[in-house]
Amino acid sequence: MNTAARAKAWTKSDVEAGVGRPLQPYDWINAALNLLISQGVHAVRITLLAESLGVSRGSFYWHFRGRDALLDVLIDYWRDKNTAAVVAAMNEARVLADGILNLFAVWIHFELFDPKLDSAMRDWGRQSRKVRRAVEAADEERLSAIAALFERNGFSRKLATVRARVLYFTQVGYYAMSIEETLVERMGNLEAYYEAFTGRKLNPALAKACRDRHLR
Repeated sequence: MNTAARAKAWTKSDVEAGVGRPLQPYDWINAALNLLISQGVHAVRITLLAESLGVSRGSFYWHFRGRDALLDVLIDYWRDKNTAAVVAAMNEARVLADGILNLFAVWIHFELFDPKLDSAMRDWGRQSRKVRRAVEAADEERLSAIAALFERNGFSRKLATVRARVLYFTQVGYYAMSIEETLVERMGNLEAYYEAFTGRKLNPALAKACRDRHLR
């Protein structure tokens, strides 16, 4: 297995757990993610990463063939974390309420969906055709999964597609605008959000259970 393949073999949970020493590929990946989010892709440089980790540039090449290999891993990590979370939330639900509440849960828990990473990827996509295509593909995959939930619950294909777009684009805009709102405030609008996005009333018992679970 070459160095790039070895790096990609590290899973999202490996990166987040930070288990194992000495320095491992996920240490470089984690440092690169921090730079990508805080300063943009131009800052994801081997020298800066090495300095932040307190090691020499040479140790980077034990794990990666080069900078491009690391950048490919960042794209894979983002896709495996954010897009997979949205798709899983939709695929696990048959009933509309379950799916929409699952999706709301994904969007309020950053360990499931990292909005800052998503924004960083969109910024990167403005500079890279390859990344722009990856972002467009991710948006389409997420939208298709949401639309499929609506279709499974009696909406026509066209209406399901439009409702999915309204729901998804609203959330993307919420992140882009950096809206300051506490979880209590957001959950206080749970029933209204649900009705606005679906055209249906949310069962009060489900609303209470959802609110209690996330505000606990």
